[in-house]
Amino acid sequence: MRGVKQLSLSSFTIITLSWVFGTSIHRIPEAIAQTQVPMRLQHAEGTYTLTVSETNTTKSAYGGQLRLYDVHIAKMFEVTYADCQEIPKAGFRIWEYYAGNGRISMGSFRITCQLASDIANTYGLGKPERTAIEYSQEEAGPPISRTRSIPILDISGNKIQRWTNFVQRFRPQ
Repeated sequence: MRGVKQLSLSSFTIITLSWVFGTSIHRIPEAIAQTQVPMRLQHAEGTYTLTVSETNTTKSAYGGQLRLYDVHIAKMFEVTYADCQEIPKAGFRIWEYYAGNGRISMGSFRITCQLASDIANTYGLGKPERTAIEYSQEEAGPPISRTRSIPILDISGNKIQRWTNFVQRFRPQ
């Protein structure tokens, strides 16, 4: 009986993490875990903007230990890391973070390529996630939406508490 309880708990953990990060599960065929944390990502004039509809970013991300805020910050690091892999001398990315559909400024975050690389090495990278980003064309026309395949941070198991501790110390400028 104890083995059954542990298996059930392990399956719940896998499903919860998959909901948080939007990856599909292949080991548990009956589980449907394709829900991503909704957010809008935009890039214009060298700055990224992450906008979410939620006004309370401290609530749990799909019932897990991670808060929505933790998942949003992770997305900033994932995209920054991917950019820095494409353009190694990029230096850094500035992120403007808004909740409440843009009504609540959560701050401006500066993420260097070195810090993004350190985070990727510390937590490891999981499966790539399809990530839609709107790129501004400035005066040339309307934004162009591009879907990129960006590996997600492996924030699981004992790494969850480390991530939440890091995010609490990672403050906006």
